[in-house]
Amino acid sequence: MPRRLSAVLSPAEALPPAATALVVDVIRATTTAAFLLAVGARELVLTAEVAQARAEARRRGALLAGERGGLPPEGFDLGNSPAEATPERVRGRAVVMTTTNGTRAALRAAGAAQRVGLAALVNAGAAVRWAAAREGDLVLVAAGREGRAALDDAYVLGALVAGFRVLEPGVRLDDGARLAQALFLAHPEPRPMLSASAAAEALAAVGLAADVEACARIDALALVPELAAREGAALRFRPVYPKGV
Repeated sequence: MPRRLSAVLSPAEALPPAATALVVDVIRATTTAAFLLAVGARELVLTAEVAQARAEARRRGALLAGERGGLPPEGFDLGNSPAEATPERVRGRAVVMTTTNGTRAALRAAGAAQRVGLAALVNAGAAVRWAAAREGDLVLVAAGREGRAALDDAYVLGALVAGFRVLEPGVRLDDGARLAQALFLAHPEPRPMLSASAAAEALAAVGLAADVEACARIDALALVPELAAREGAALRFRPVYPKGV
C-alpha cells in the first residue's frame, strides 16, 4: 500500500503517527535555520524558551539567535533574519536559536516522529528529496502563528505536497495535504502569498519587510537541517545534502 502524506496546518491539531516530519516556519525560523547551516554554522540547536537558549549558549560557547515579537531579545547576537546569516558572523560557530513559533513546532514534531527535518521555500526541493528517501509515513508540520493556522506556512506545505507527488504520484494524501496543495496550485507565485500573510505584516511593522523577499526564494539552498540528537529540552540539527538536488 502506498505510504501516507499528512499535513498539519495548525498548532491546535494533533500530529498523526509518522516516521518522518518536515517542519515549516517559512517566515522566518526554518528559512533562517537553513541559511545558518548553509553559511557554515557548526551546529544549530533549537530551544523553546529564551532562558533555555541563554543557558545552552553559555554551555556550548555558542551564538544566540532568535526573536520575540519579531526582534532579538536583549543580549542576543543575531535575530531571526536570513540576512544576518553570513559566513563572517556564523562560520565555525555553534548557534542556539529560539523563536516564537518555529522552534516550538520543531520540538513538537520531535516528540512524534523518528526523523525531523526543517523545510522552507529556500530548500523545498531538497526537503522533498530528503523526505522521499526515508521510509514510512510522512507528516508536514506548519508552525502557524500564535497557536493558529498561518497562510504562509500552509502555502509552503502545499509546495512540498506538490513536489512530493512528482516523485511519488501514488502517495496517499490526507485532507490537510489536499487543502495545502490546492492553495499552492491556485497561487504558484510565492511572493504575493507570503506578502499577504499576517507574519509579513508583523515584520513590516518592525521594519523587517525585506526578510519576506528572502523567504520567498525557491530552491536557493540544497540542504536540509536534519535532527541529529535530542539533548534534554534542546534539539541539535546538522546539514544534510540530498542527492539529486
